[in-house]
Amino acid sequence: MNDSSVIDTVAGAVQGEGNSAPSLLIGAQYLRSTRFVIIDDPTLHTRPPIRPEVLAHIDVAARQIADNSPDFEVSLVLRCQGFPMLPKENEPSQPRLFEAEFTWAGLFSLRNSTAETFEPLLLVEAPRMLFPGARNYLADLTRDAGFSPVLLHQIDFLSLWHSRRGTKASEGG
Repeated sequence: MNDSSVIDTVAGAVQGEGNSAPSLLIGAQYLRSTRFVIIDDPTLHTRPPIRPEVLAHIDVAARQIADNSPDFEVSLVLRCQGFPMLPKENEPSQPRLFEAEFTWAGLFSLRNSTAETFEPLLLVEAPRMLFPGARNYLADLTRDAGFSPVLLHQIDFLSLWHSRRGTKASEGG
C-alpha cells in the first residue's frame, strides 16, 4: 500500500479538492446564556429526587457573523418546565417544580453552499450537531439542582424546519 496516496486523499478532502458538495464545519460549541429557577419549596430537598414530567420547547436561530462571511452562529434555545405530573388540558395549572431556559450555541462555517442548501444546513444539520451538548447540559443542570436528570429524546430538526416553513408560508411571510 502506498501511504502517499492516502495522505493525498486526506489532504484533498480537507482542502476540498474535487469536492464541491455543500458542507458544514463546526468550530466550537458553548453555553450562551442560562436561567434556572427552582420553585420555592424547601421540602423538595427533604425527600428523594423527583423525576419531573417535562414540557419542553425548542427554537433554532442562525445569524451571520459578518457580512459576506460563510461563518454563522447557530443557537438552540431550550425552554423547559418540570412538573410533578403533566398538566392536562382544561385543568388548573399544576404547580411547577422548576423552570429552565438556556441557549446552547455553536460556530459554523458553510462550504460550497448554495441558496437552496444554506438554510437546511444551518437550521437542520447544525442543530443536530448541537443537540447532544444541549441535552447533556440540561441533564446535568437538573441533576445538580436536586432532581433526577431530565433526558430529552432526539428531536427531528427536519420536521421542525418543515413545520416552521409551512407556518411562515401560510402567514404570507
